[in-house]
Amino acid sequence: MKNLIRGIAVLLTAVFLCFNIYYELAPGITVAPEQKFMFAAIFAVLLRAALFCGVPDNTRPTRRRLYMLALFLYYIWVLLNVLFFDNAFGRGFGHTSLDMVNLEPLRTVKNYLLAYGYGNISLRLVVLNLAGNLIAFAPMGVFLPALFRWQRSIFFFTASLTLSITAVEVLQIYTGTGSCDVDDLILNLAGALLMFVICRITPLWHRICSVNPRPKK
Repeated sequence: MKNLIRGIAVLLTAVFLCFNIYYELAPGITVAPEQKFMFAAIFAVLLRAALFCGVPDNTRPTRRRLYMLALFLYYIWVLLNVLFFDNAFGRGFGHTSLDMVNLEPLRTVKNYLLAYGYGNISLRLVVLNLAGNLIAFAPMGVFLPALFRWQRSIFFFTASLTLSITAVEVLQIYTGTGSCDVDDLILNLAGALLMFVICRITPLWHRICSVNPRPKK
């Protein structure tokens, strides 16, 4: 019975993933952020059932690493789609301009707050752009320490994220898929570091480290 349930879960996971990718990339379809969270939650639940339902205890550590790796790859796909291709975030290859580059810290944050204060933009747009930038890289605070032991050092974690986010900002302006904004770097990095610190000072850290434990001497 458990094997049957696991088999059904594997099938449903594969079907849902194909649907999810098609739905995200299909022309003319805009997937709202709330839908993206719902899709991610469904994928995580189905994948967990597919990997863990009725399996022996001695295989669980390996499956735990596989589960975390699969979620990480899914997250990377969603993140790259949001950053470079997603219609919901106004992506699309276009022209570049120096007007799309901001190197003044907190300038964009201030402009969003002022625009909202004057009633020129909605609260949803402010939250989507400011809180969204905080949330976008926050999962890195879980995935990187879990999968890569050397990323459990806050120094290496911060350096890796700073270089990665900077590369994204440069690619966005180079490809015309977005602006190059130092505020995006600040918010993205702040969200990732906040998640890293929360995990580090709570019991979550032990569970995270158990995904890829250090070899016993």
